[in-house]
Amino acid sequence: MPEEKPSPTPAQDPPTAAPESFPVEPAGKDVPATRSKRTFWQKLGGEGLTVSLIIHLALILIAAVWVISTVTDSAKKDPDSFSTGQGGGAAGDKAKQFQTRSQPKNPKSMAKNATRITSKSANATISLPDLPTSSVASLNTGMMGGGSSKGFGGGAGGGLGSGMGVGRGNGRNFVSVFGSKTALNGLPGTFYDFKQNRAGKPTPMMGGAPEKFGDPSNNAAVDLYILEVNKFLHKGFAVSSLSNVFRAPDTLLASQIFIPPCPATEAPKAYGVDKECKPSRWIVHYRGTVKAPQTGKFRFVGSGDDFLAVRWNRKVALDSGYGQYLTGAENIYKDFGNKKCDETHPSQLGKPMRAGPWISIIKDTEVPLEVVIGETPGGFFYAILCIEVMAADGKGEGTLKLFRLTSDELPEAIKNGHPSVPNVDMVAEGWIFKAGRSIVIR
Repeated sequence: MPEEKPSPTPAQDPPTAAPESFPVEPAGKDVPATRSKRTFWQKLGGEGLTVSLIIHLALILIAAVWVISTVTDSAKKDPDSFSTGQGGGAAGDKAKQFQTRSQPKNPKSMAKNATRITSKSANATISLPDLPTSSVASLNTGMMGGGSSKGFGGGAGGGLGSGMGVGRGNGRNFVSVFGSKTALNGLPGTFYDFKQNRAGKPTPMMGGAPEKFGDPSNNAAVDLYILEVNKFLHKGFAVSSLSNVFRAPDTLLASQIFIPPCPATEAPKAYGVDKECKPSRWIVHYRGTVKAPQTGKFRFVGSGDDFLAVRWNRKVALDSGYGQYLTGAENIYKDFGNKKCDETHPSQLGKPMRAGPWISIIKDTEVPLEVVIGETPGGFFYAILCIEVMAADGKGEGTLKLFRLTSDELPEAIKNGHPSVPNVDMVAEGWIFKAGRSIVIR
């Protein structure tokens, strides 16, 4: 049988490229969602905080620009303007030294009142009326009783004079016959209360009734006060000896020492401590330097209730009043060769206006000057300081001149002098001293 030949196989088609395939996740498995990581700052809400800070910074900048603009406008105002307002003194424990400048005019103040007669002795045989009980408001308008005051160290005396207001104003614009808070042209005066220590706590000089003149419970306190003041003066008016004595925070600059008879309450009131200090056993210490207006000779003439002491060029040049701590009853001035000075000028103050030794001066020479006034038992107070110029014959001219440190208008209360001290030239033309460097105790 013939062989069967295999039939030829049909030609195979060329292979075609397989279509692209993508990996397929197995069925039944979830695909996790993807998200970017958040920083720690974003988790704390940093974007909102940043926006808030930017807004607050913008507000602060706006406020700063407004404040600077306001301060600049205020600084353009006249620095010597005499506007009304409250104010205070500079702070700091160290003494400050500065040059003087002109002071604004003193505001007008008080009117005169009727005269009255009082006694200075707590043991006087006459019957004394009660001290006036004028209100603070009436005192501010100048309506206060006049007259002299009380005994000192066993002494007695009487005085006649019309009272008047001694100051007006408040805050840093306060002006009184004790001095001014606004001016730098004068002798800085510091008020000390011996009844309290620096911390304001009572000392043995407080006594049983410090506000009552003549009260027996104050006798021991008065004796202690006299002893302490005596130490202070005999140490050369040493401020260091008063380091633990209460001191008023404000300093008043006086262009003259002419304080007519007035209640002793006026001193602490002038220094802004009338609520802290009763009107007894205090002093005011003025000190600085002055320049002589002329070349020649002059002497201090004055009186104080209870005392007035003047130290010129570190020499005691006047000690006058009910208490004479430095010259005694003999009026011996040791710093001037034990010179005995008995000359006086008439007054109705209760004590005469006593004259000190003659002093030689050279024009424009700067000299240290200190004045201390003080009140012992309370009641009434005064302090008057004048000068007398030596005439060509070697004697005093006779007419007293007010000791002045400025030619500015005097306070209304004293511009015409005072009837208790007649024959005083209040203008003192040609003999007005010039204030030099001033030392303020803080």
